[in-house]
Amino acid sequence: MEKLFAIIGLFVIVGITYLCSSNKKEINWKSVSFAFVGQLLLALLFIKTPCWKLIEWLSNGMSWVLAQANDGIDFVFGGLVPEGGHVFFINSLLPIVFISALIGVLFHFGILQKIIHYVGLFIAKVLRVDTLVAVNGISNMFLGQSESLFVTKAYLPAASDGVIFATLVGGMTSISASVIGLYVGYGASMEWILVSMPLTVFSTFVLTQILMPTQYDEKKEVEIEMSDKGGNVIETMMNYAQSGFKGVIGITVALMVFLSSVAMINNLIGLFWDGITLQSILGIVFYPFAVLMGTPMNEVGVVSEILATKLVTNEAVAFALPQFAELSVNAKAMMTVALCGFAGIGSIGILIGGYSAVAPNKVKVVAKLGVKALLTATLVNIMTAAIVGLML
Repeated sequence: MEKLFAIIGLFVIVGITYLCSSNKKEINWKSVSFAFVGQLLLALLFIKTPCWKLIEWLSNGMSWVLAQANDGIDFVFGGLVPEGGHVFFINSLLPIVFISALIGVLFHFGILQKIIHYVGLFIAKVLRVDTLVAVNGISNMFLGQSESLFVTKAYLPAASDGVIFATLVGGMTSISASVIGLYVGYGASMEWILVSMPLTVFSTFVLTQILMPTQYDEKKEVEIEMSDKGGNVIETMMNYAQSGFKGVIGITVALMVFLSSVAMINNLIGLFWDGITLQSILGIVFYPFAVLMGTPMNEVGVVSEILATKLVTNEAVAFALPQFAELSVNAKAMMTVALCGFAGIGSIGILIGGYSAVAPNKVKVVAKLGVKALLTATLVNIMTAAIVGLML
């Protein structure tokens, strides 16, 4: 029954986006179909074939890389973590600094640029989507939503509203490689995080090309730029590490404020209505989507509350909820995919700030499209989770 609901959910989500499309006549259904079928085949390949072993291999490799951060962390903060214990800031957040430094090294030697550039061009040609949209989508798999804007900043001031919208949704639906360890620290499976990253890119293409279609131009080239490049690899690595540490501080502050605020609101509500929480109230709105995602029926209520929490706060707060840890194996896999994205209210402000730096002439467009992009990004993540649910 859950798989039937997931199939219905996919049609419902596509139907909603079609009804809200700003230019129904310009929708390239061939491009949309290619992206949708490509996503299904990719999910089938990852989950139902021996390619799952590749995902496990990548997961083990990523876990090994994250573990290398511990030597530096132990040297600086050694003794603060009890043996066998876990301090969230030290064990889950600080590895972000090391991963950010590694990303800087890959950029310095041109490795990441080539991956983003050529994969983006290939995707654009196959799916017939705008090249800038495709390149931005691929860069979002490695970088944060604002950092991805900087690698294509030369092209954004002249971009159409449809392209701007696609970059907004792409930024909100993705996660950066540097925060994978953070989610694993909450109990999310590394394998499902890795599966979510490419699948979400395809879901983004499907829904954005329906809502605000863009046109493919085979003559269009997009060169990847690099921010914070130093004179040598050490300087570049330190620049990216410092940016990563700033991100750690930002995440720490956001988590403290949001988690404390949610707890306070829940306690205030509890004074008047016992057993009622902010999550349960907001979860009512997401209940139908949790059903249409293919969630096991006995967990729909919990899943809807977690989805609501992500929208009004962020994905880190949603992952931190004790309800997430209590989900069944299949429900947790689907929720990991649904939560792997920056689609929270705060992302609108982050993207406005990013565009004010790279394309100030587009800030008004970003502000106008911000809420629409946030809601679309939420549907993208739910759609991706539904596809994963079909394969389980």
